[in-house]
Amino acid sequence: MQRLARHLAASLRARTPGLPPFLCGFHAAPSLRQLHLHLLSSDLDSDALKNKKHFNSFATSFLLHPASVAAQIESSGKVLSRGHAAEEAALKQDMRCPVTGAPLKNMPAVKAHVARREYAEGVRALAGDADIIERWPGHNRANDVRAR
Repeated sequence: MQRLARHLAASLRARTPGLPPFLCGFHAAPSLRQLHLHLLSSDLDSDALKNKKHFNSFATSFLLHPASVAAQIESSGKVLSRGHAAEEAALKQDMRCPVTGAPLKNMPAVKAHVARREYAEGVRALAGDADIIERWPGHNRANDVRAR
């Protein structure tokens, strides 16, 4: 899945060079029964991103790194949870910019912030030459997945 995400991101950015780098990851508490990997633009500028919970599902440690999920599946045959309380806390925390850490009061503030040049420059600096940002600053792979 991760290899396909990398291929899709590279293909999309090759066709549209101005696209920002992408993020990819799994939600800590999946919204669907089927295992699915999210691939989204790191500008977080989407009409589908409508509320704090949804924003935090992509901008916090709720978005799990694909390598940590793959390691859990390989070692235990399943994806383990950090626990319901930890997952809910990630979704309910105050919104902050995943790049700068700036507080974001509401979704209009998110939209205004991610439209700023400084945000785009920060995202590109995180990605370097890669098509996919490996993780937001402050994400700790060791905290991605733990047994209940």
